[in-house]
Amino acid sequence: MDPPPSATGMDPASPEGRERVLTATAAAPGVAVGTATQYDASGPVVSHSSIAPDEVEAEVALLDAAVARARQELETVGALLPAAATDEAQALLDAQALMLRDEEFLETVRRRIREMHASAGAAVRAVLSAHRERMGGSDDAYLGDRADELVALETRLLRALRHGEAALSIEAHAVLIARALPATDLLRLSRHRLLGCVTEEGSAASHLAVVAEALQIPLLVGVPQVLQAVPSGTPVLVDGDAGRLIVHPTSHTRERYRRRGSVLTTAPETPPDGPPITADGHAVTVRANIGLEKELELLAPYGAQGIGLLRTELYLLGDTGLSLAEDEQVGAYRRALDAAGEAGATVRLLDVGGDEQPPRCSCGLRENAPMLGARGVRRLLDCPDELLRPQLRALFRARSRGPLRVLLPMVTDPEEVRRVRAVAAEEHARLPAAVRGPDSSLPLGAMVEVPAAALRADALAEAADFLSVGTNDLAQFVLAVDRTNECVAARHSALHPAVLQLVQRVAAAGRAADCPVEVCGEAAADVEAVPVLLGLGVEALSVAPPHLLRVRRLLQAIRHADTPALAQEALAAPDAAAVRAHARDWLRAQGGAAAALLQNP
Repeated sequence: MDPPPSATGMDPASPEGRERVLTATAAAPGVAVGTATQYDASGPVVSHSSIAPDEVEAEVALLDAAVARARQELETVGALLPAAATDEAQALLDAQALMLRDEEFLETVRRRIREMHASAGAAVRAVLSAHRERMGGSDDAYLGDRADELVALETRLLRALRHGEAALSIEAHAVLIARALPATDLLRLSRHRLLGCVTEEGSAASHLAVVAEALQIPLLVGVPQVLQAVPSGTPVLVDGDAGRLIVHPTSHTRERYRRRGSVLTTAPETPPDGPPITADGHAVTVRANIGLEKELELLAPYGAQGIGLLRTELYLLGDTGLSLAEDEQVGAYRRALDAAGEAGATVRLLDVGGDEQPPRCSCGLRENAPMLGARGVRRLLDCPDELLRPQLRALFRARSRGPLRVLLPMVTDPEEVRRVRAVAAEEHARLPAAVRGPDSSLPLGAMVEVPAAALRADALAEAADFLSVGTNDLAQFVLAVDRTNECVAARHSALHPAVLQLVQRVAAAGRAADCPVEVCGEAAADVEAVPVLLGLGVEALSVAPPHLLRVRRLLQAIRHADTPALAQEALAAPDAAAVRAHARDWLRAQGGAAAALLQNP
């Protein structure tokens, strides 16, 4: 048996340091071996190295593309700021848009690239810094305020430049080390051969973790003082399965992981045979959660029964470079439907707000608690012309490519479903006859993430065509635990009996109204949670593609007829830890492959 990684072992291959093991919270699975690169998310990284003469025009083209991208981003932000936003907020956007169309400013940046062989980022920073110095040194208060606006413009342009290969230098086999990392930054950085990610802040239930898992990038969070402990250039091993960061791994440690990795599999070459069925012949639908377009290629290899949740806020505004423009949305949805095939796709309408909150809410005020604010369907109904109507029109135009369902985020009341259905009917009627087709209905589902929605599940099941339980947010609101707050994140659990009681209530309401009920939160991929969910009456699961095979293996190994008794034990348990213990005992009693999944989830 191999010894554990040494905390003191020296390795000739790593002469600069002693192997150390830092404990962390595993937030996205996988193992990565590479070189640490520190990243400051608070300020864009700029290369100040001179570019070669033959790279000048390519760098100018990179600048022009970034300017166009920043202009498009401003239009998108403008769409997310509703008509009721403050004049000040709109003025800031207008000022940046005006500067991005100022040819004198842009030509000054281009000239610096051509004459001084500066990178595009360095040229932008130098020109805007000079402008800020002139404004900031003035006694005129107005000019001083305008200097602050240039800081915002610089950040936007430098972030837009990150879409280009020359914008941010990340060496091959890099492992990103950061104090904190926005999910949008990970999306942009992922195209630079990023192998793994380690942050000091964050939790396993954060938006960053969802994106990292979707990108199949191992992620560790909660590593104290990681920037001081791991300088850039340090060789590291990220174990996103066991929650360990190994600094200066020895050759023995690397070999041990290589041997372990040599027997692991990723996507199979051929899809698993047949639909997911339990050992006693009960069929369970298993769909895929999709947040990035590149994940579409995983649907068939992993045996997904279509798309159960397409997160359009990531899909449209993430690494694809798409926008909220209606025509671009149509193309994106058609590609998703083509990949989903006959099983179809469930597209969740834009879930903007919350932890991806624009600076101000729909009333124009800054939100102190955005997770409880103008997000989800609330934001869509507050901004129908900017957000809801274009998305519904795009979905109507795309639906000829395959079965399509629409999911509403953050629903609180049945009336919200009815209001969206009325808007959908209006937009269908406005489309040309050749486009809209004879049927004005889109199957509308409601996300059950709010306790009020679960408590009124009977009324919600009458208003919606299907219900999808988002266990991440539901547990957060039921338990009053911010799942992104590392101080309390450990208290967040979808297996808490209070959360399970609401899931049971929703499943019962769905059966009574003949309204399908499924679960799309992280609990749907949890080996110990799935049998409990089945016992509560859930008939469909939607999980991230990397978890599909594990869920299918689990279903084949258990008897559905035995799950109701487990569910009753769970409902009567005192806390989430007791529920998990019951589930573990139950899986061990099932024996064989079910018990083995506890050791090798």
